Amino acid sequence: MGIFLKASLALALLAGISSAGAGPTRVWHYTDGRTFTAEYQWSDHKTLHLKDRKGREFQVELGALSNADLEYTRGLRARDTAEGIIYHAPLTWEEYRSKKITTSKARELGYYPINSQPSSEGTLRLQFRRFGAPPPISEDQRVVLRVTTQSRGGTRSTIRVQSGGKTIGAVKGAPSGASFDIILPPAVLQGSGSIVFDLTGGGDTILVRSTESGAGPRLLILKPKQNRP
Repeated sequence: MGIFLKASLALALLAGISSAGAGPTRVWHYTDGRTFTAEYQWSDHKTLHLKDRKGREFQVELGALSNADLEYTRGLRARDTAEGIIYHAPLTWEEYRSKKITTSKARELGYYPINSQPSSEGTLRLQFRRFGAPPPISEDQRVVLRVTTQSRGGTRSTIRVQSGGKTIGAVKGAPSGASFDIILPPAVLQGSGSIVFDLTGGGDTILVRSTESGAGPRLLILKPKQNRP
């Protein structure tokens, strides 16, 4: 784990990858009154997964936390449940590559312009983090990448998800100014805990919202009722 974290942090510094935290940073409280500051990553019914201010991941048993913190984590899980989300893998960084716009400028705007034009192409690399063992996925559930786009006067385009140089999901006529899901093969959550995708577009530019805007891409498992057109 330590080697993986050091390598990830070094890569982020060298490649200009922007930090894309999975959740809010807050002061947490143990039942004995001690406190610590950390960024929420993920939780199940027993364990809270966190990241400290140096980027190091660690776990805390929920039973060791104050009632207020327990209610807070239950609220986060309840929010996902209400949206039909039964699992999400936190986004840990976004890396934008473009010939016309810098990563810092894109983050300031809150979106990444993605298209396939040679003169202004933009691509977005995303890394998600799966905590623990691969989650069980039934046949009537779906693994999706949820993308939110900025309004652009009705522009529609094709957006593709690539992994290892292969296209594993796509949406044709991706809507502008909306959220939509790109269905992915369940195998993306079954391998390594580090999950990397590249987003590419078609001839028309589509503006993918960044985590900085509060609506960054999400890797999810959805309940069956969420899969209906």
